[in-house]
Amino acid sequence: RADAERFAVVDAAGEVVTAGDLSEPIEDDASGDTVRHAAFGDVTEPGIYTLAVGDGVASHRFAVGEGVWGRTLAQLGRRYTLRRANTELADPVTGLDIGPGHPQDAEAELYFGDEFHDEGESIDVSGGWYDAGDYGKYVTPGAITVAQLLLAYERNPDTFEVGQFAVPEGVSTAEREAGMPDLLAEAKHKLEWLARMQRPDGAVYHKVAGTEWPAMDTRPTEDDQTRYVFGLSTYGTGMVAGAAVMAARIYREFDADFADRMLAVAESAFAFLDSNPDPIFRRDEGQNSGSGGYAKETDAEERFWAAAELLKTTGESRYADYLDSTLPELFDRRPPAVSWSNALALGQWAYYSADAGDDDRTATLGENFVAAANAIVDRIESEGYRVALSADEYYWSSAKVAVAKGTLLLLANDIEPREAYVAGALDQVHYVLGRTPTGYSYVTGAGTTTPQNPHSRTVESTGVNVPGNLVGGPNAEGGDPVLDEFIEGESPPPMKCYVDETGSYASNEPAIDYAAPLVVALAEFTPTDAIGVE
Repeated sequence: RADAERFAVVDAAGEVVTAGDLSEPIEDDASGDTVRHAAFGDVTEPGIYTLAVGDGVASHRFAVGEGVWGRTLAQLGRRYTLRRANTELADPVTGLDIGPGHPQDAEAELYFGDEFHDEGESIDVSGGWYDAGDYGKYVTPGAITVAQLLLAYERNPDTFEVGQFAVPEGVSTAEREAGMPDLLAEAKHKLEWLARMQRPDGAVYHKVAGTEWPAMDTRPTEDDQTRYVFGLSTYGTGMVAGAAVMAARIYREFDADFADRMLAVAESAFAFLDSNPDPIFRRDEGQNSGSGGYAKETDAEERFWAAAELLKTTGESRYADYLDSTLPELFDRRPPAVSWSNALALGQWAYYSADAGDDDRTATLGENFVAAANAIVDRIESEGYRVALSADEYYWSSAKVAVAKGTLLLLANDIEPREAYVAGALDQVHYVLGRTPTGYSYVTGAGTTTPQNPHSRTVESTGVNVPGNLVGGPNAEGGDPVLDEFIEGESPPPMKCYVDETGSYASNEPAIDYAAPLVVALAEFTPTDAIGVE
């Protein structure tokens, strides 16, 4: 942002290794900044450098090398382990030491009655991960998170190994002794919880939580309120089917019995969807008084994902027939960024990469991925900070949306390789890891200036700010008193609507699904031997 014409890259010894002209100034509406670009792709020698411009203006130190994100990727992966519910965790790496919170999940009460359970009947829904800054466990962000972790593995299986995440003793011991990579061992833990949320007819309940928000300084072991199983949805049922059938093919080489079980979960979920063609989202009064809503009234995208994954895994033509007869219009839609509210891109990718799909359908999907990617690249190249978001897309979880658009570029690059797709995906990684107008990296523990006060009950109650959390990032729409006051008082441009304060759950809360696309992206660019916490 300095008013300068030249730049120099300086190594740790103070020597200039390259220099050049800055670009013409760019007026960046989303940030309100005038920025210039410095291109120094010729600096390839691994090391620590700073960028100097103008009169005494210098950047933070930064690393160059193929493995620079190895520690961050390990921290992202192990953070899922450290979000486990109902689990005693004594982590020597971070110092996090918490008992098995919410043991009542093993006897959670159904909040309503249905044909399988009476109201108040206990159900074992233990396991899984706490979702965000609260202690709720939610099916839809959980399923979309697991699916992206599995996508990261399926795209780059050689990247992940046993022991990379240095998880605490006693966690998934059997899986790791059997040679299951840490990423898959952790995803399995969540998949088992998703299976517990399924009814005998295949439908999936919505979430597990209490009826009151615990105080911010409440440890998991101190939240002793009754836990309930709330809601049910067809869109969540479709998501569980999609994630489970991915697991059915990915885990087969490690645990055939578990793979068979996941296939049965997926087939049962799909059977429920097939026999219930209209969207269902059950609400009961009071079910959101102590947890997030995650409401969605449609389910077409998730039905498409479920059927496409089943087609890819089983090769059975009935799933292609289902898509042709019930959801043909979704073949013609451009893929959106993956989110808990829209899984269409995962379904379209599953169909595109399936052996049993129709050739014309596959070609259409390929064209749509490329068209979507070209639009994303155009956006990136028009923005001063090379972020894939327009000025009106800095809303809740904007940081996640940016990275998710980057992962779409990586998928499109498999279809029609372009350097611009890879560069654009890298731009989104650079953004969330610190190339921002706020000066923040939005991942805890990654970079020089990182969130110190995330909206997290675990952080507030233990005092341990665990690295590897991607927070929501700038949110020009506001949504909490702290951020609303900041926006009203400062009138910041969209990219600067961020506050590193505990009270800003609209900009500074981490969530499991926020970090998931970053795992996909970093797996693409990180060598195996670089992944570790040291």
